[in-house]
Amino acid sequence: MPAAAGRNAMPPSASGPAPGREALPDEPRPPREAREPRAPIGNDERPRPGLGRAPVATLSEADLEARAVQATGDLLRAMGFEARLTARTEGDNVDVTAEVSEGEDLLVGRKGEVRQALQHLLNLTVNRGEGMRYHLQLEINDFWQRREIELRTLAQSMADEALSRGGEVLTDYLNAQERRVIHVTLREDARVKTYAIGDGLIKKLAVSPADQPETSRTED
Repeated sequence: MPAAAGRNAMPPSASGPAPGREALPDEPRPPREAREPRAPIGNDERPRPGLGRAPVATLSEADLEARAVQATGDLLRAMGFEARLTARTEGDNVDVTAEVSEGEDLLVGRKGEVRQALQHLLNLTVNRGEGMRYHLQLEINDFWQRREIELRTLAQSMADEALSRGGEVLTDYLNAQERRVIHVTLREDARVKTYAIGDGLIKKLAVSPADQPETSRTED
């Protein structure tokens, strides 16, 4: 770069530059206020007025279903899976079920983390990276149906344990969808209360007697 050359070159002698080398004057740097500002970096990719991005197009339920099935099929095929896909829409929500004959464990993950990651990618694809107007729920065979039953059973057992111990009972780390099942399951149980503990998307969930003070609560 010219500026670097100007800084690193030896000062010319009184007789001029060395033979075969052309003297390169330093290139002046523009004043700070004249430089092009950098765009801010952040996680909010929703369209904002004045940035030239078109708003998310409104899709009919049929179009949303078709887009969701197409996105899911493309993603699974890219991963080497062939699946039978069905979809059901309700308003801005679409449930996609992928039935695979083998490889369910690879698509789900040990604790459902792979399915959750795939669902996140599909939501970005369906919304074309322009906010999160539409929500896609991904089911691999009947994994999520079985997981919901498991979480509801866990919620009831945690409520009983919290009351018998007279104190707080914690889950392992759960994603937001899993935590919501426990919240909803115990919402009408006036004996206990539920709240999340931790930061980020993956948190623990606490169940405690309704009259016990909360020590470390975060919004869920």
